[in-house]
Amino acid sequence: MAYKEPLASVTDFGIMKVGTGLSVTDGLVTATLGLLNYGFFTDSTTQTNPVASAINTVTFNVTGPANGISVVGGTAITVVNAGTYTKLFTMIVSKTSGGTSDISVWLRLNGVDVVGSRQDLELINTLALIFTSGNFTLNIPAGGNIQMCWSSLDTTVTLTTLPAAVTPTRPTGNSVKVTLTRIS
Repeated sequence: MAYKEPLASVTDFGIMKVGTGLSVTDGLVTATLGLLNYGFFTDSTTQTNPVASAINTVTFNVTGPANGISVVGGTAITVVNAGTYTKLFTMIVSKTSGGTSDISVWLRLNGVDVVGSRQDLELINTLALIFTSGNFTLNIPAGGNIQMCWSSLDTTVTLTTLPAAVTPTRPTGNSVKVTLTRIS
């Protein structure tokens, strides 16, 4: 093979094999990874804690860019394809009472709590707003779903939406944001 000859063709492998995801046209190699599965979901409402120590399931009412992932029933982020997924989330937490209390956040897979997924945040005194985030990577079967759960002994703890603001002009901020991406 000379310098100006193609690296590969559909009949001659050259130094690289053309096949699924790789094509060659006039010596130009093109790689296609296929469509990835991803989804971005948020909630534009403030989510309350009406009963102390009860399990609250995070709700989602806004779907951003998504492919192969959707929200079912307002709470279950459901995937079409089996695979390893990584979940990133952010929450804006507020507490209007004094004293110290905690908020626990964890993940469920197909209705079962995921071991090792819980994280706690200690809230001290009245707390106007605090931003928290986290991530988790797990295998999800085709048609499977995940849910985010949270709980607090303090009924004044909420997942809070930020209103639009002025001076300077700023947009609203949703109480919860989740990105789920299939990585393999």
